[in-house]
Amino acid sequence: MEENNNILQEKNETEEGFLPNIKWLLKGFAFPCWSRSFYKEAIRKRFLFAFIFFLFFVFVLTSITAIQVAISLKNVGFEITGAYERGEFPSITIEDGIARTDGQEQYIFTDKRTVVEIDTTGNSQGIDTSAYSEGFLLTHDEFHFVNDDGYQVIPLLEMHEYFGNPIILDKSNILNLWQKVALIIDLTVFIGGFFFNVLARFTYIALLGLIVWGIVSIKHQGTGYNLILITGIYADVPASYLFFLLKKIDLTFCGLKLILQIVIWAIVMWYLLKAENGNMEGIVKEDSINQ
Repeated sequence: MEENNNILQEKNETEEGFLPNIKWLLKGFAFPCWSRSFYKEAIRKRFLFAFIFFLFFVFVLTSITAIQVAISLKNVGFEITGAYERGEFPSITIEDGIARTDGQEQYIFTDKRTVVEIDTTGNSQGIDTSAYSEGFLLTHDEFHFVNDDGYQVIPLLEMHEYFGNPIILDKSNILNLWQKVALIIDLTVFIGGFFFNVLARFTYIALLGLIVWGIVSIKHQGTGYNLILITGIYADVPASYLFFLLKKIDLTFCGLKLILQIVIWAIVMWYLLKAENGNMEGIVKEDSINQ
């Protein structure tokens, strides 16, 4: 009888089809925040389901960041164009990796936590990230860019590979060149951000999972590492949302995301162990991760 039930269960899973799997994938963006039954169902599915969700979750987060950067870049383009029309922005020449202006050597535009600065004097060495979370800085030999994903510096010599030598930034060609620069930055943020986040997030979850696995295994031997990874991937969803909200209201500190992740992960594992009466062995189906 038990064998027949297993065969029937496998048949039902096979017949689930594309739409139910998509529905399960989409549930992962919200249900891990409150649904205990979601986690019970998640650990009975293959690890592959959780990993595909993980990739999709990172893709969506990276896309949102790229869109935010694109909007910021577009707004900066509007500001620069308006400044040219008002005579507040200089013409800039970048030749052999060195930037020069035809007027003042230092200009700065700020809007709350955003800054756009030109300083070819050599006084400005970088963007003050304690005061600004987004912005751009052109020094005499570098282009600096900062957003929520981090701080990037591009030597002006590298820009010649894409835009020629010299690069003349005046009213007639600033928009065309800015669009190209914005596209390169946005693609870098999206493509580079996606692969970096996939590697960094999964490594982070996997290493933290080893600690969780060791602690759980002290009292509950036979608990599979797959189960730990699955719960860790889905626990990362509410942890990411909470971290984002707290960061928006400036309630953040070093290690906050780690604390959120561990607390939520621990709560999930406590519930699952209680629901399964401590018997977690053999719940997760074997798949390619074990090969």
